[in-house]
Amino acid sequence: MRRDQARRPEFSLLRSRTSADEEVAAEFAFHLEMTMKDLIRRGMSESDARTEAQRRFGDRTAVDATCRRLARERDQRRSRAEYWHELRQDASFALRQLGRARLFTCIAICTLALGIGATACVFSVLEAVVLRPLPFPHPERIVTIAPTKQGAEIGAASGAQFSAMLGLSQMFDAVTGTIDGFGFTFVHDNEPVVIGGGKVTAGFLHAYGASPILGRGFLPSDDQPGAPHVVLLSHRMWLRDMAGDSAVLGRTIHLNGEAYAVIGVMPSSFDMLRNGDDLWVPMQLTSVELGEYGNGFLALIARLKPGVTIGQAAAAARAAEHTLELANPVVGGGHSVNLHEFRDQLVDNYRRRLFVLLGAVGFVLLIACVNVANLLLARGTVRGKELAIRAALGAGRARLVRQLLVESVVLTLAGAALGIGVAFALLKGFVAIAPQGLPRLDQAGIDGVVLAFVLGMAVVTSVLIGLLPAVRGAGSALQANLREGGRWSSGGGGDRLRTTLVAAEVALAVTLLTGSGLLIRSAWSAQHVDPGFTAHNVFAARLLLPGSRYPDSTLVLDVYRRINESVTRVPGVSSTALVSVAPLSNEGHMNTSVDVEGSTRPDGERASVAFRLVSPKYFATLGIPILGGRDIRSTDVAGGPAVALISKSLANKLWPGENPVGKRIDALSFHPGPNLMEVVGVVGDLHDASLTHPAEPTLYLPYTQTPGALWPAIQRSLVVVARTSADVRTMSKAIHRGVMSVDSSLPFASSHTMDEFLAASLATERFNTLLLSTLGIIALVLATVGIYGVVSYFVSQRTQEIGVRLALGALPKHIWRLVLGRGLAPIGFGALIGAGLSLATARLLREQLFSVSPTDPLTLSGVIGLLSIVALLATLLPARRAMRVAPIVALQES
Repeated sequence: MRRDQARRPEFSLLRSRTSADEEVAAEFAFHLEMTMKDLIRRGMSESDARTEAQRRFGDRTAVDATCRRLARERDQRRSRAEYWHELRQDASFALRQLGRARLFTCIAICTLALGIGATACVFSVLEAVVLRPLPFPHPERIVTIAPTKQGAEIGAASGAQFSAMLGLSQMFDAVTGTIDGFGFTFVHDNEPVVIGGGKVTAGFLHAYGASPILGRGFLPSDDQPGAPHVVLLSHRMWLRDMAGDSAVLGRTIHLNGEAYAVIGVMPSSFDMLRNGDDLWVPMQLTSVELGEYGNGFLALIARLKPGVTIGQAAAAARAAEHTLELANPVVGGGHSVNLHEFRDQLVDNYRRRLFVLLGAVGFVLLIACVNVANLLLARGTVRGKELAIRAALGAGRARLVRQLLVESVVLTLAGAALGIGVAFALLKGFVAIAPQGLPRLDQAGIDGVVLAFVLGMAVVTSVLIGLLPAVRGAGSALQANLREGGRWSSGGGGDRLRTTLVAAEVALAVTLLTGSGLLIRSAWSAQHVDPGFTAHNVFAARLLLPGSRYPDSTLVLDVYRRINESVTRVPGVSSTALVSVAPLSNEGHMNTSVDVEGSTRPDGERASVAFRLVSPKYFATLGIPILGGRDIRSTDVAGGPAVALISKSLANKLWPGENPVGKRIDALSFHPGPNLMEVVGVVGDLHDASLTHPAEPTLYLPYTQTPGALWPAIQRSLVVVARTSADVRTMSKAIHRGVMSVDSSLPFASSHTMDEFLAASLATERFNTLLLSTLGIIALVLATVGIYGVVSYFVSQRTQEIGVRLALGALPKHIWRLVLGRGLAPIGFGALIGAGLSLATARLLREQLFSVSPTDPLTLSGVIGLLSIVALLATLLPARRAMRVAPIVALQES
């Protein structure tokens, strides 16, 4: 009973159709007339009664305005109630209609789910990595300071440059210098392991605006030389190695054989930094280190003062750098600094790549929308009689459009709901295959932001797939449809529209396939680059020698000599050597300036080259050819004649067309005084940074002639490389036992095969290629389905016409030609548009391509050829069905 009473006002409003102005006017007229009649009965004249009645109403204008406002409010409530009532009817009707057409509904929902799910997956990664604000106060004020030389960024700043930036207190709230990726030997559960950490200056936390969740940060007194050792733990290490113990403050841990007191634990937000440090210790720079200008070893991060722009700070920093350069003429000119937003440096080039990927999945979503729109167009044609009957019964065009749009909304919402599940699955795969170093990827998920994005996509998609079919389905041909029994009678307009949509599908598919084809060709080219060394069955393990046990270079050289000899004796090891940085390992980069003997050019104009410390047999172990001269010998030791080997590219740079063996160079600009050394050999070039980067000119020095001051800077670290006759992975434990036989406290800081380094150097290229190729295949499948659907529908709608043609003498080949032309026409048009679109969008991939042009004609022609073959196959089945139409059966259809 109460439910019926609650519904009555709503239905009474639905029945009321009088406008507000009419009702108010009628109501006033009624009351005025009734009052006048009453006054006339009391003996007043008609004119006096009218005057008195109007007087009794008071301020007619105010009362009229109030009544009209109340009436409009009532009308608005009535309109809303009517709208929602009809919308519920439309939704209920849409569900019934879609339930009857189960195959159509299933295909449409799955198609939309694939497009929406893929787009949501990529957006969730983009939002976590690029769009989400950094978890620091005012992250836009955090900047990196990158020194430059001759216009090129050199990455590391010297102590003097750090001191100069500290002096710009009017620009920066804080400046910190860091050395990231520093290795610490840490004893955990009585097992020595090497963990990554950072050495930082006192302003480290202030620069980020961060605070520990336990304990305190670094004080200026902690950063003074000789101060007690203290350490800040990352949240990751606190949970992993300290079991999240809140009583960890004050605990002593041993790093590199020295005791450090734990003073704090950082929040988990700090774990997202790309260097992946597990802990941080004060750097404790000496006054000498703070005054050195030529030796860069610090990464600089600063926090801008409120109101200071990055341009203002950059101008002040460059002026300070210029002053510093004038005070140190010995290092040459051309020095400056660049400032960058820290967030931009954090995401590096992933921002552009993820936006390109989002655009690619957007193309897939558009293709899915076109396919569903084509299905709706075909379905609308079949429902022509139904729509015509509804129009004849009084439904207006807007009402019919809304009904059809509601059906598309229901379809899209169902596709979006299923798409969220698809996004969950795709996101797991994305994370599994993503290259290392993608920051905050672990934070990507289907959260509120992504759900809001999916809802927005659903709204836009429902309009894209539903508006055109709805407008066309509710068009002016309804009466003709009713007369013709539901057959579409628009003179082929529906066919032309569906053909146009298929052409759009083809254009988008050509664009995606061209992009994936370019990346496939690029990846193939990169995989066939000669790295300059033989990677198979070569094992590389980095060692770090604690300074507490190896305080001078004599001990360092002795232990490495014994380790090399011990590993050589391991059964199954055919050759061993030592090197400061293994090729393609990205575990460090050392550069120096080099010039020929007697050159008077300033340091700024000398050739900048990579240099490596190596042992005898290094080139033989890695299979790097010696092109001239000799290898390093065991007699090339400290105190003897300084020697070096150089790469072929460096030889061509310093002595083009000449034999460099026996000539002398001046190198090691970071070491004081002239550093002349004789070139005793020339070796082949190798790719050190990446297979897709050109080989860098390189200088090779005997590790036994390393300047003593350099050992602490590289953490007394070398890499043991061993070539084995057995499977290299099964030999790792035996090689480690060989190291431990010399010093049982030395763990491997890292260990990899050279094949793994080769694979890792192409990880990003493989990742991009796999994703875009997958999207291209999806686009190809969807386009094929669209082509098949259009041709098949054409055949079904023209069955009677085909029967007439056959009855009048047309041969099957004529029918084949008719159907084939219908299928291939949109292919040619779409391929032409797609070719132009591909040439425009492929330029976005320029940075990701190697040895292939974005406008490569071979790739474009191959894609169009592939799509043509697939389109031809898609038309084959409908064409064969058309050729087998029986004329008598076809003529009986009406």
